[in-house]
Amino acid sequence: MSRALPIGQFFGNVSHRWAADAVVVNRLVHNRARSLPIHAHQAGFVSLMLEGEYRETAGLAQFGYQPFSCVYHPPGMDHRDEVGQSGVTLLTLEFKPELFDAMDFAAVKLRPIIDLSGKRPAWQLMDLYRRISSRTANDLDIESRAVALSFSIVRSSPHVPRDLRSLQRAREFIHAHFADNLTLAQLARSAGVHPVYLGQIFRQEFHETVGEYLNRIRVRAAGEFLANSDLPLSTIALELGFYDQSHFSRVFRQITGTTPGSFRGEYSLHKKTSSHTLNVQKSA
Repeated sequence: MSRALPIGQFFGNVSHRWAADAVVVNRLVHNRARSLPIHAHQAGFVSLMLEGEYRETAGLAQFGYQPFSCVYHPPGMDHRDEVGQSGVTLLTLEFKPELFDAMDFAAVKLRPIIDLSGKRPAWQLMDLYRRISSRTANDLDIESRAVALSFSIVRSSPHVPRDLRSLQRAREFIHAHFADNLTLAQLARSAGVHPVYLGQIFRQEFHETVGEYLNRIRVRAAGEFLANSDLPLSTIALELGFYDQSHFSRVFRQITGTTPGSFRGEYSLHKKTSSHTLNVQKSA
C-alpha cells in the first residue's frame, strides 16, 4: 500500500501555513529536482503551482503543471510527482475529513481528480492566499471563504467530463493554438466531427462553451506573462489572441476578479516578500 500523509504533511518544505478547524492553506516549496514516491493524502486538497517545474501522475492521468495550473485531488488518491531542475512553489488548500460530515464521505473519496486550471476556484485560492499574506482579513472571514471554496470544488467534481476522443482532440488543438484566431470549424476539423455537434457536446460535457474554455486558457497564460515579464498589457493582449487591451482586461477581470495591472502588482509584491523572507532565513 502507498503511504498516506496526514493533513498538513507534504514532501518538501511548508514555508507558510494557515489553519482553521476544517481547512489548511500551505505554501509548499521544493528547492531542487526530485522524484517523489507513490503516496496519497488523508485529506482532499487542491494544489496550485506558482512557479517552477512539476509533473504529476495519478493512475492513467498525467498533469504537466504550468504557472497557475490547479488540480483537485480527492482524499486517498494515489499519485506520484516529479519536481524539475528549477524546483517548484505550490499553494495547497486541504479539507479536513470532518468538513464532509454533512455529505457522503465515501462518495467524496470516489470522486475523480479534476483539472481546475484557469477556473474560478484557482483564482479564488490565489485571492485567499493574498488575504492571508497581507493580513487584510480576519481569521473568520478567511475560514468562511476557504470552506465555501472547498465545498464548491468537491460538489463540482462529480461533473468531470468524460474523455471522449473527439473532445480530447479539440481540447488539445485549443491548448496548442490558443493564441490564434480560432474558429469552430477549425476545431471541428481537428476533432473529426461536425461543428454543430462539437459545440453542443462540448457544452454538455464541460458545462461551458468552447469560447469560454478558450478564454480560460488565454487568461492562465496571461497570468504567466504578467508574473514573469514587463511586457505592456497591449502586447500581451495581442500575443494571446485578444482583440485589444480593452478586451483582454475585460475578460481577465471577469475570470479572475481583478484587473491585469492589479494582478501584476500583487504578484510582484508577493515575489518581493518571498525573496525577502528567503534572504532573512539564509542570514539567520
